[in-house]
Amino acid sequence: MASKQQIDTQLSKKLSWLLRHGAKTEGITIRADGFVSVPDLQKHPRYMCFTLDKLKEIAATDAKQRYTLRWNPELGVYEIRANQGHSLAVVESEAGGLENITHVSQGPLAVHGTYYRHWEAIRRQGLSRMNRNHVHFACSDETNSTLSGFRSDCQILIYLNVKRVLADGIPIYRSSNNVLLCPGIEGFIHTSYFQRVVDRKTG
Repeated sequence: MASKQQIDTQLSKKLSWLLRHGAKTEGITIRADGFVSVPDLQKHPRYMCFTLDKLKEIAATDAKQRYTLRWNPELGVYEIRANQGHSLAVVESEAGGLENITHVSQGPLAVHGTYYRHWEAIRRQGLSRMNRNHVHFACSDETNSTLSGFRSDCQILIYLNVKRVLADGIPIYRSSNNVLLCPGIEGFIHTSYFQRVVDRKTG
């Protein structure tokens, strides 16, 4: 029998997929700022398990602060959104609660964690945002399980030249859980924008 922790992890993954990628497919309205109405979520047969108490618990206990749950006084409903990681075109950067970084002092360190299995492709074409709206960067290179922006077991750290990216007019945003996000140019951040690349174990 699954433990409470395993069940909660599965629920969080299900919620994360819905809010980042699946709302449109599931027929649930998602606004340009990424928020979904909790009553709309609960009306869907696959998401009825998300009681308000369960959503509050998931949002409050998520180590990487992936979610924002709020009361909307105008609509008289609770709303929830994923703080970053969207692939849905409907979710717009600045409307989605993202701060626009305009100077290197606002985000001096931007680090992308990856694995050796991806390095050849990255070296050839740069960093790809894949099916998401942005490439994700942590604002610290102190890798631990609670740091948002990359996985704690990544093998390679890619440091972004924030000053150069901004000078070339490529936008960088900060999410409410302190992840730096960059759409790149046509979905890619060229290697010329890399400041340095480091093997995490050997430095």
